[in-house]
Amino acid sequence: MRTQLNCPQCGVPFVAEVHQIIDVDSDPRLKQMFLSGQLNVAICPACGAGGQLATPLVFHDSEHELFMIHIPQEIHINQLEREQMIGRLTRQVVDNLPPEKRKAYLFQPQTILNMQTFAEKVLETEGVTKEMIERQRKQSELLNTLARADKDVVEYLLKDRQGEIDETFFAMLQSYIDNAQQAQNDKQLVKLTNLRAKLMRETAAGRQLEKEQIAMHRFSQAAKKQGGLSPALLLEHIVKNLDNEGTIQKLVMAGQSALTYDFFALLTTELEQQEQAGNQANAQRLTAVRADLLEVQSQLQAASQHMVDEAMHTLRALLQAPDKQAAIRDNMERFDDAFMYILSANIAQATQQGDEAQLQALSAIQDLIVREIESQYPPEVIFLNQLMEAESEAAQQEMLDNNSHMVGPNLIQMLDAVAKQIEGMGQSDVNGRIQSLKSVIQARL
Repeated sequence: MRTQLNCPQCGVPFVAEVHQIIDVDSDPRLKQMFLSGQLNVAICPACGAGGQLATPLVFHDSEHELFMIHIPQEIHINQLEREQMIGRLTRQVVDNLPPEKRKAYLFQPQTILNMQTFAEKVLETEGVTKEMIERQRKQSELLNTLARADKDVVEYLLKDRQGEIDETFFAMLQSYIDNAQQAQNDKQLVKLTNLRAKLMRETAAGRQLEKEQIAMHRFSQAAKKQGGLSPALLLEHIVKNLDNEGTIQKLVMAGQSALTYDFFALLTTELEQQEQAGNQANAQRLTAVRADLLEVQSQLQAASQHMVDEAMHTLRALLQAPDKQAAIRDNMERFDDAFMYILSANIAQATQQGDEAQLQALSAIQDLIVREIESQYPPEVIFLNQLMEAESEAAQQEMLDNNSHMVGPNLIQMLDAVAKQIEGMGQSDVNGRIQSLKSVIQARL
């Protein structure tokens, strides 16, 4: 729901997306936005002030039969008004459910007084328990102490609380290092970097992490050397690390695209060769790895199918919407790579089948999405896109003449940023056009 707000700091009115109901069945995306802290965040486009909005929030998950409502204390209403609001929100959820899903628990929603408890209950549906949350809190306290402590205290804590130092702890430490680097706090950066080096040497988790990093570096270098990832390369590095389950998991995560029929055929052949050579331990480990990876592949296929189904559902809703522009604005966060791929595939199918009506409808949606996305870009980015799409240098010169107020050092900086990104993708032809355009602009400065 798009809501008009006034910035409390500068008074400028702006529109923000506000959701009061998180129904996991109908829109699981909202749950992930809530858990990542991105739900109901409003930032003023004029001054940058803002943050989390204080708004009533409902959570419904039929799988776990969890239905709860949180009304912030910042909303100053009396008990009667609070009960009326709870009743209205409950009816909204129930009325949108088919009759067979209207179970008894829906008519007795849990009223949650604070947001921390609300978030903990949502996390429990993800398998994150209170004990796990408490462990992370203790890890955070330990890290803050280690970051400030002298040498003797650090030595004592490493012996006394080594069990709390795991992969999650190292991830927290890395975020501290990144923050110190961004803040250019060199003193803190040196201390944290030295702490990480010490933990890598002197803790079991650190030594394991170092092994994994070395294995992943070798895997990455081998992939670059042969010009890309392949099923044979992934299998080779899995076999090299059969004694390290954590490394195998990371190799698989990095090499998901290589989990093809050829990979499993090669894995089966390798397993048979290990058995024939009498390496029963390796054969047993490879058998377990194959079973695990078949399960991973099944999950990846299911997740991929879910993404396709979600994209098709969104596309059908757009095609049926009476006001397509409004529908597109309400669904901007759904237009990810998967959706745009499905949209392009449907356009290609309509073209192949000669279905002109469907082709026009789909093309119109594509154009509206592109325009809406472009409208949210800064003017300089839009102008750069237009320059890049110009048919000739003469056309670029004319556009630069007509937009001389846009031509300046900032435009060059943006071009350099784009060029750096394109260079990382290996798109040399596009980078060539960027450098050519940069020369044209520099000639005017």
